[in-house]
Amino acid sequence: MPPTRTARRRLVVPAVFLALSALVAVPIAVQAAKENPVVASTTNAADSTITTLPSVGRVESCVLDKSSGCTVLHGFGKKPVAITAIASGPAQLSIDPAKTTATSYRLHAVRRDGKNYRAGTKLRYTAHYDFVTAPAQPPTPKPSTPKPTVAPTTKPPTTKPTTAPPTKPPTTKPPTTAPTSTPPTSNPGQTCTKPTWTTTATGNQGEGRTYGQYYVHNNMWNNHNGTYTMAVCNYNSWYEDVTQSRPGDNGVQAYPNVHKDYNDFPLAKIQSAKFAATAPSCTGCIYNVAFDVWINDGFSNELMIWTQNHGQTPAGTKVGTTTIGGQAYEVWKAGGTTKPGGIFTYKSVNSQTSGTMPLQAFFKDLEARKWIPANSTTWQVDYGVEVVSTNNTKQRFTFNDFSIQES
Repeated sequence: MPPTRTARRRLVVPAVFLALSALVAVPIAVQAAKENPVVASTTNAADSTITTLPSVGRVESCVLDKSSGCTVLHGFGKKPVAITAIASGPAQLSIDPAKTTATSYRLHAVRRDGKNYRAGTKLRYTAHYDFVTAPAQPPTPKPSTPKPTVAPTTKPPTTKPTTAPPTKPPTTKPPTTAPTSTPPTSNPGQTCTKPTWTTTATGNQGEGRTYGQYYVHNNMWNNHNGTYTMAVCNYNSWYEDVTQSRPGDNGVQAYPNVHKDYNDFPLAKIQSAKFAATAPSCTGCIYNVAFDVWINDGFSNELMIWTQNHGQTPAGTKVGTTTIGGQAYEVWKAGGTTKPGGIFTYKSVNSQTSGTMPLQAFFKDLEARKWIPANSTTWQVDYGVEVVSTNNTKQRFTFNDFSIQES
Protein backbone atom coordinates (compact mmCIF):
# COMPACT_ATOMS: atom_id res chain seq x y z
CA MET A 1 0.00 0.00 0.00
CA PRO A 2 1.47 3.38 -0.91
CA PRO A 3 2.48 5.62 1.96
CA THR A 4 0.02 8.18 3.21
CA ARG A 5 1.02 11.79 2.87
CA THR A 6 1.62 13.26 6.30
CA ALA A 7 0.66 16.72 7.45
CA ARG A 8 3.52 19.16 7.60
CA ARG A 9 4.71 22.68 8.15
CA ARG A 10 6.68 24.54 5.51
CA LEU A 11 9.04 27.41 6.10
CA VAL A 12 7.37 29.49 3.40
CA VAL A 13 4.88 32.22 4.06
CA PRO A 14 3.63 35.54 2.67
CA ALA A 15 6.39 38.00 2.02
CA VAL A 16 7.11 41.39 3.53
CA PHE A 17 9.90 43.17 1.64
CA LEU A 18 12.16 45.12 3.95
CA ALA A 19 15.34 47.12 3.43
CA LEU A 20 18.27 45.61 5.31
CA SER A 21 22.02 46.13 5.30
CA ALA A 22 23.31 42.69 6.22
CA LEU A 23 22.74 39.02 5.56
CA VAL A 24 23.87 35.51 5.93
CA ALA A 25 24.86 33.01 3.27
CA VAL A 26 23.36 30.05 5.07
CA PRO A 27 20.22 29.22 7.06
CA ILE A 28 20.69 30.07 10.72
CA ALA A 29 18.95 29.50 14.01
CA VAL A 30 18.99 32.45 16.38
CA GLN A 31 18.55 32.66 20.14
CA ALA A 32 18.26 35.87 22.16
CA ALA A 33 17.95 37.16 25.67
CA LYS A 34 15.23 39.70 26.37
CA GLU A 35 17.03 42.91 25.50
CA ASN A 36 20.36 41.61 24.28
CA PRO A 37 21.51 41.16 20.68
CA VAL A 38 20.69 37.82 19.11
CA VAL A 39 23.78 35.80 18.32
CA ALA A 40 23.50 33.85 15.09
CA SER A 41 24.61 30.26 14.79
CA THR A 42 24.62 28.10 11.67
CA THR A 43 22.71 24.84 11.34
CA ASN A 44 23.12 22.40 8.46
CA ALA A 45 23.38 25.02 5.75
CA ALA A 46 22.24 24.11 2.25
CA ASP A 47 25.12 23.89 -0.20
CA SER A 48 25.15 26.34 -3.09
CA THR A 49 27.20 26.72 -6.22
CA ILE A 50 26.83 30.49 -5.90
CA THR A 51 29.47 32.21 -3.78
CA THR A 52 28.56 35.82 -4.53
CA LEU A 53 25.32 35.51 -2.57
CA PRO A 54 22.89 36.92 -5.15
CA SER A 55 20.03 35.49 -3.09
CA VAL A 56 19.89 33.62 0.20
CA GLY A 57 17.13 32.01 2.25
CA ARG A 58 17.38 31.26 5.95
CA VAL A 59 15.33 30.50 9.05
CA GLU A 60 15.62 32.70 12.12
CA SER A 61 14.11 32.94 15.57
CA CYS A 62 14.50 35.41 18.40
CA VAL A 63 13.05 36.24 21.79
CA LEU A 64 11.27 39.59 21.76
CA ASP A 65 12.12 42.21 24.38
CA LYS A 66 9.77 44.64 26.16
CA SER A 67 9.66 46.77 23.02
CA SER A 68 8.41 43.77 21.00
CA GLY A 69 11.67 43.67 19.09
CA CYS A 70 15.06 41.99 18.95
CA THR A 71 18.52 42.75 17.63
CA VAL A 72 20.00 40.02 15.43
CA LEU A 73 23.76 39.67 14.94
CA HIS A 74 23.95 38.22 11.45
CA GLY A 75 27.73 37.93 11.28
CA PHE A 76 28.23 38.62 7.55
CA GLY A 77 28.38 42.32 6.82
CA LYS A 78 27.22 42.21 3.20
CA LYS A 79 24.47 44.59 2.17
CA PRO A 80 21.55 43.10 0.18
CA VAL A 81 19.39 45.05 -2.22
CA ALA A 82 16.29 43.80 -0.42
CA ILE A 83 15.04 41.23 2.06
CA THR A 84 11.74 39.41 2.32
CA ALA A 85 10.79 38.73 5.94
CA ILE A 86 8.25 35.96 6.44
CA ALA A 87 6.51 35.28 9.75
CA SER A 88 5.44 31.77 10.67
CA GLY A 89 2.35 33.20 12.36
CA PRO A 90 -0.04 36.13 11.93
CA ALA A 91 2.62 38.68 12.84
CA GLN A 92 3.53 41.93 11.14
CA LEU A 93 7.31 42.22 10.84
CA SER A 94 9.45 45.25 10.13
CA ILE A 95 13.15 46.04 10.19
CA ASP A 96 14.42 49.49 11.14
CA PRO A 97 16.84 50.70 8.41
CA ALA A 98 18.30 53.21 10.87
CA LYS A 99 19.34 50.40 13.17
CA THR A 100 20.73 48.11 10.50
CA THR A 101 24.50 47.79 10.37
CA ALA A 102 27.12 45.55 8.80
CA THR A 103 26.92 43.31 11.85
CA SER A 104 23.30 43.43 13.03
CA TYR A 105 19.76 44.57 12.38
CA ARG A 106 16.75 45.41 14.51
CA LEU A 107 13.48 43.54 13.95
CA HIS A 108 10.12 44.64 15.34
CA ALA A 109 6.95 42.52 15.46
CA VAL A 110 3.32 43.31 16.20
CA ARG A 111 0.31 41.03 16.49
CA ARG A 112 -2.49 40.96 13.95
CA ASP A 113 -4.44 43.46 16.07
CA GLY A 114 -1.53 45.90 15.82
CA LYS A 115 -0.43 45.52 19.45
CA ASN A 116 3.03 44.57 20.66
CA TYR A 117 3.89 41.08 21.81
CA ARG A 118 4.64 40.30 25.42
CA ALA A 119 8.32 40.39 26.40
CA GLY A 120 9.84 36.93 26.19
CA THR A 121 7.73 35.82 23.22
CA LYS A 122 9.75 33.64 20.86
CA LEU A 123 9.24 34.57 17.21
CA ARG A 124 10.17 32.29 14.32
CA TYR A 125 10.42 33.58 10.77
CA THR A 126 12.16 33.09 7.46
CA ALA A 127 14.13 35.60 5.44
CA HIS A 128 14.86 35.81 1.74
CA TYR A 129 17.89 37.99 0.97
CA ASP A 130 18.50 39.35 -2.51
CA PHE A 131 21.58 41.07 -3.88
CA VAL A 132 20.75 41.98 -7.45
CA THR A 133 17.88 44.00 -8.86
CA ALA A 134 14.91 41.97 -10.01
CA PRO A 135 14.30 41.91 -13.77
CA ALA A 136 11.05 43.41 -14.97
CA GLN A 137 8.28 40.90 -15.57
CA PRO A 138 5.64 41.17 -18.27
CA PRO A 139 2.16 42.17 -17.06
CA THR A 140 -0.07 39.33 -15.99
CA PRO A 141 -2.78 38.73 -18.60
CA LYS A 142 -6.31 39.21 -17.39
CA PRO A 143 -7.97 35.81 -17.28
CA SER A 144 -11.54 34.93 -17.95
CA THR A 145 -13.27 33.88 -14.77
CA PRO A 146 -13.90 30.11 -14.82
CA LYS A 147 -17.38 28.88 -14.04
CA PRO A 148 -17.74 27.57 -10.51
CA THR A 149 -18.59 23.92 -10.22
CA VAL A 150 -21.79 22.66 -8.70
CA ALA A 151 -22.19 20.12 -5.96
CA PRO A 152 -18.77 20.50 -4.37
CA THR A 153 -17.16 17.35 -3.10
CA THR A 154 -13.67 18.48 -2.37
CA LYS A 155 -11.80 19.42 0.72
CA PRO A 156 -11.44 22.98 1.94
CA PRO A 157 -8.68 25.33 0.93
CA THR A 158 -5.76 26.10 3.13
CA THR A 159 -4.93 29.21 5.05
CA LYS A 160 -2.14 31.63 4.54
CA PRO A 161 1.40 30.55 5.36
CA THR A 162 1.24 31.55 9.01
CA THR A 163 -0.18 29.25 11.66
CA ALA A 164 -3.45 30.76 12.82
CA PRO A 165 -7.22 30.23 12.57
CA PRO A 166 -9.09 31.51 9.49
CA THR A 167 -9.57 35.05 10.79
CA LYS A 168 -8.40 38.09 8.97
CA PRO A 169 -4.70 38.59 9.72
CA PRO A 170 -2.89 41.89 9.79
CA THR A 171 -1.68 43.57 6.71
CA THR A 172 2.06 43.43 6.48
CA LYS A 173 4.39 46.35 6.10
CA PRO A 174 4.75 47.38 2.46
CA PRO A 175 8.12 46.73 0.90
CA THR A 176 10.73 49.42 1.27
CA THR A 177 12.64 48.14 -1.73
CA ALA A 178 11.70 46.00 -4.67
CA PRO A 179 12.49 42.28 -4.42
CA THR A 180 15.46 41.19 -6.43
CA SER A 181 16.49 38.21 -8.45
CA THR A 182 18.78 36.65 -11.00
CA PRO A 183 18.10 37.66 -14.61
CA PRO A 184 16.01 35.04 -16.44
CA THR A 185 17.52 33.05 -19.32
CA SER A 186 14.44 31.42 -20.80
CA ASN A 187 10.78 32.00 -21.56
CA PRO A 188 7.64 30.08 -20.54
CA GLY A 189 7.48 26.68 -22.17
CA GLN A 190 11.25 26.41 -22.55
CA THR A 191 13.21 23.73 -20.74
CA CYS A 192 15.97 25.18 -18.60
CA THR A 193 19.32 24.30 -20.25
CA LYS A 194 21.59 27.10 -19.02
CA PRO A 195 20.60 27.78 -15.40
CA THR A 196 21.75 31.04 -13.87
CA TRP A 197 21.40 29.69 -10.35
CA THR A 198 21.93 26.22 -8.89
CA THR A 199 21.72 25.05 -5.30
CA THR A 200 22.04 21.62 -3.69
CA ALA A 201 20.43 20.68 -0.37
CA THR A 202 21.20 17.52 1.57
CA GLY A 203 19.69 18.49 4.90
CA ASN A 204 16.64 20.15 6.35
CA GLN A 205 17.30 23.62 4.91
CA GLY A 206 17.00 24.85 1.35
CA GLU A 207 17.64 28.11 -0.44
CA GLY A 208 15.48 30.16 -2.77
CA ARG A 209 15.67 33.00 -5.27
CA THR A 210 13.34 35.82 -6.27
CA TYR A 211 12.41 36.17 -9.95
CA GLY A 212 10.25 39.26 -10.32
CA GLN A 213 6.98 38.64 -8.51
CA TYR A 214 7.69 34.93 -7.99
CA TYR A 215 9.98 32.98 -5.68
CA VAL A 216 11.62 29.67 -6.60
CA HIS A 217 12.30 27.67 -3.43
CA ASN A 218 14.27 24.47 -2.83
CA ASN A 219 12.01 23.79 0.13
CA MET A 220 13.53 21.11 2.36
CA TRP A 221 10.87 21.21 5.05
CA ASN A 222 11.27 17.56 6.08
CA ASN A 223 14.35 16.26 4.24
CA HIS A 224 16.45 13.78 6.19
CA ASN A 225 18.46 11.68 3.74
CA GLY A 226 17.85 12.94 0.20
CA THR A 227 19.91 15.07 -2.18
CA TYR A 228 18.03 17.83 -4.01
CA THR A 229 19.63 20.01 -6.70
CA MET A 230 17.58 22.89 -8.05
CA ALA A 231 18.67 24.56 -11.31
CA VAL A 232 16.82 27.72 -12.38
CA CYS A 233 16.66 29.73 -15.59
CA ASN A 234 13.53 31.63 -14.58
CA TYR A 235 10.48 31.25 -12.32
CA ASN A 236 8.75 29.41 -15.17
CA SER A 237 11.77 27.40 -16.33
CA TRP A 238 13.62 25.24 -13.79
CA TYR A 239 14.25 21.65 -12.81
CA GLU A 240 14.97 19.56 -9.74
CA ASP A 241 17.32 16.56 -9.65
CA VAL A 242 16.39 14.32 -6.74
CA THR A 243 18.03 11.28 -5.18
CA GLN A 244 15.81 10.16 -2.32
CA SER A 245 15.66 6.78 -0.60
CA ARG A 246 12.36 5.75 0.90
CA PRO A 247 12.14 7.41 4.33
CA GLY A 248 11.28 5.54 7.47
CA ASP A 249 8.20 7.69 8.11
CA ASN A 250 6.95 7.25 4.50
CA GLY A 251 6.18 10.96 4.55
CA VAL A 252 6.80 13.83 2.17
CA GLN A 253 10.43 14.90 2.49
CA ALA A 254 10.56 18.08 0.41
CA TYR A 255 8.48 20.38 -1.77
CA PRO A 256 10.65 22.19 -4.35
CA ASN A 257 8.32 24.82 -5.79
CA VAL A 258 7.70 28.18 -7.37
CA HIS A 259 5.24 30.45 -5.61
CA LYS A 260 3.83 33.92 -5.31
CA ASP A 261 3.40 35.54 -1.91
CA TYR A 262 0.35 37.61 -1.04
CA ASN A 263 -0.75 39.75 1.86
CA ASP A 264 -4.27 38.76 2.85
CA PHE A 265 -5.28 38.91 -0.83
CA PRO A 266 -8.95 38.14 -1.69
CA LEU A 267 -9.42 34.73 -3.29
CA ALA A 268 -12.09 36.31 -5.46
CA LYS A 269 -9.33 38.13 -7.36
CA ILE A 270 -7.32 35.01 -8.22
CA GLN A 271 -8.72 33.39 -11.35
CA SER A 272 -6.38 30.75 -12.71
CA ALA A 273 -2.78 29.61 -13.08
CA LYS A 274 -0.81 28.28 -16.03
CA PHE A 275 1.37 25.25 -15.38
CA ALA A 276 3.57 22.70 -17.13
CA ALA A 277 5.68 19.96 -15.59
CA THR A 278 7.23 16.64 -16.55
CA ALA A 279 7.93 13.94 -13.99
CA PRO A 280 9.72 10.58 -14.17
CA SER A 281 8.06 7.18 -14.34
CA CYS A 282 10.34 5.05 -12.20
CA THR A 283 10.01 1.90 -10.15
CA GLY A 284 9.67 2.69 -6.48
CA CYS A 285 9.17 6.43 -7.01
CA ILE A 286 6.57 8.07 -4.79
CA TYR A 287 5.62 11.71 -5.38
CA ASN A 288 2.94 14.13 -6.49
CA VAL A 289 3.15 17.29 -8.59
CA ALA A 290 0.74 19.76 -7.07
CA PHE A 291 -0.59 23.24 -6.48
CA ASP A 292 -0.61 24.29 -2.83
CA VAL A 293 -2.71 27.26 -1.71
CA TRP A 294 -2.63 28.70 1.80
CA ILE A 295 -5.94 30.34 2.72
CA ASN A 296 -6.99 32.71 5.51
CA ASP A 297 -4.94 33.02 8.72
CA GLY A 298 -2.22 30.52 9.43
CA PHE A 299 -0.33 27.49 8.26
CA SER A 300 -3.08 25.34 9.76
CA ASN A 301 -5.09 24.66 6.59
CA GLU A 302 -4.16 24.14 2.97
CA LEU A 303 -5.75 23.42 -0.38
CA MET A 304 -3.84 21.04 -2.65
CA ILE A 305 -4.54 20.20 -6.29
CA TRP A 306 -2.56 17.16 -7.44
CA THR A 307 -1.97 17.31 -11.19
CA GLN A 308 0.28 14.22 -11.33
CA ASN A 309 0.65 11.36 -8.88
CA HIS A 310 2.94 8.35 -8.65
CA GLY A 311 2.22 5.96 -5.79
CA GLN A 312 1.12 8.46 -3.18
CA THR A 313 -2.08 8.65 -1.13
CA PRO A 314 -3.50 11.97 0.13
CA ALA A 315 -3.84 12.63 3.83
CA GLY A 316 -7.20 11.95 5.44
CA THR A 317 -10.23 10.26 3.93
CA LYS A 318 -11.71 10.26 0.45
CA VAL A 319 -15.06 12.04 0.69
CA GLY A 320 -16.20 11.88 -2.93
CA THR A 321 -15.44 12.99 -6.47
CA THR A 322 -16.12 16.10 -8.49
CA THR A 323 -15.47 17.57 -11.92
CA ILE A 324 -13.83 20.98 -12.26
CA GLY A 325 -12.74 22.55 -15.52
CA GLY A 326 -13.57 19.35 -17.40
CA GLN A 327 -11.24 17.25 -15.21
CA ALA A 328 -12.37 14.61 -12.69
CA TYR A 329 -10.94 14.78 -9.18
CA GLU A 330 -11.03 12.62 -6.08
CA VAL A 331 -11.70 14.75 -3.01
CA TRP A 332 -9.79 13.98 0.18
CA LYS A 333 -10.14 15.66 3.55
CA ALA A 334 -8.02 15.62 6.68
CA GLY A 335 -8.82 17.83 9.65
CA GLY A 336 -11.68 20.07 10.53
CA THR A 337 -13.95 22.14 8.35
CA THR A 338 -13.52 25.93 8.78
CA LYS A 339 -11.09 25.16 11.60
CA PRO A 340 -7.28 24.94 11.79
CA GLY A 341 -5.58 21.67 10.94
CA GLY A 342 -7.32 20.81 7.68
CA ILE A 343 -5.67 19.52 4.52
CA PHE A 344 -7.98 19.40 1.52
CA THR A 345 -6.74 17.59 -1.57
CA TYR A 346 -8.19 17.45 -5.08
CA LYS A 347 -6.44 14.51 -6.69
CA SER A 348 -6.74 14.52 -10.48
CA VAL A 349 -8.03 11.19 -11.81
CA ASN A 350 -6.02 11.69 -15.01
CA SER A 351 -2.48 13.00 -15.15
CA GLN A 352 -2.28 16.68 -16.14
CA THR A 353 1.13 17.71 -17.42
CA SER A 354 0.22 21.22 -18.59
CA GLY A 355 -2.67 23.60 -18.98
CA THR A 356 -4.52 26.35 -17.14
CA MET A 357 -5.83 25.47 -13.70
CA PRO A 358 -9.18 27.20 -12.93
CA LEU A 359 -8.31 28.06 -9.34
CA GLN A 360 -11.40 30.22 -8.87
CA ALA A 361 -13.62 27.20 -9.53
CA PHE A 362 -11.88 25.29 -6.73
CA PHE A 363 -12.39 28.20 -4.34
CA LYS A 364 -16.09 28.31 -5.23
CA ASP A 365 -16.30 24.57 -4.69
CA LEU A 366 -14.83 24.98 -1.22
CA GLU A 367 -17.28 27.77 -0.44
CA ALA A 368 -20.19 25.59 -1.56
CA ARG A 369 -19.02 22.86 0.83
CA LYS A 370 -18.93 25.53 3.55
CA TRP A 371 -15.29 24.71 4.20
CA ILE A 372 -14.26 28.34 3.73
CA PRO A 373 -16.22 31.60 3.91
CA ALA A 374 -16.98 33.55 0.76
CA ASN A 375 -14.67 36.41 1.77
CA SER A 376 -11.59 34.20 2.20
CA THR A 377 -8.09 35.43 1.44
CA THR A 378 -4.76 33.88 0.56
CA TRP A 379 -1.14 34.37 1.48
CA GLN A 380 0.60 32.09 -0.99
CA VAL A 381 0.00 30.04 -4.15
CA ASP A 382 2.62 27.36 -4.94
CA TYR A 383 3.30 24.83 -7.69
CA GLY A 384 5.92 22.12 -7.28
CA VAL A 385 6.60 18.49 -6.43
CA GLU A 386 6.13 16.70 -3.11
CA VAL A 387 8.76 13.96 -2.96
CA VAL A 388 8.57 10.85 -0.78
CA SER A 389 11.03 8.62 -2.65
CA THR A 390 12.89 8.18 -5.93
CA ASN A 391 13.97 4.68 -4.86
CA ASN A 392 17.44 6.11 -4.17
CA THR A 393 17.96 6.82 -7.89
CA LYS A 394 18.59 10.23 -9.45
CA GLN A 395 15.41 11.52 -11.09
CA ARG A 396 14.59 14.86 -12.72
CA PHE A 397 11.40 16.90 -12.37
CA THR A 398 11.09 19.71 -14.93
CA PHE A 399 8.87 22.78 -14.66
CA ASN A 400 8.39 24.72 -17.89
CA ASP A 401 5.53 27.11 -17.18
CA PHE A 402 3.88 28.90 -14.28
CA SER A 403 1.99 32.16 -13.88
CA ILE A 404 -1.00 33.30 -11.89
CA GLN A 405 -3.84 35.21 -13.52
CA GLU A 406 -5.64 37.76 -11.37
CA SER A 407 -8.63 39.99 -12.02
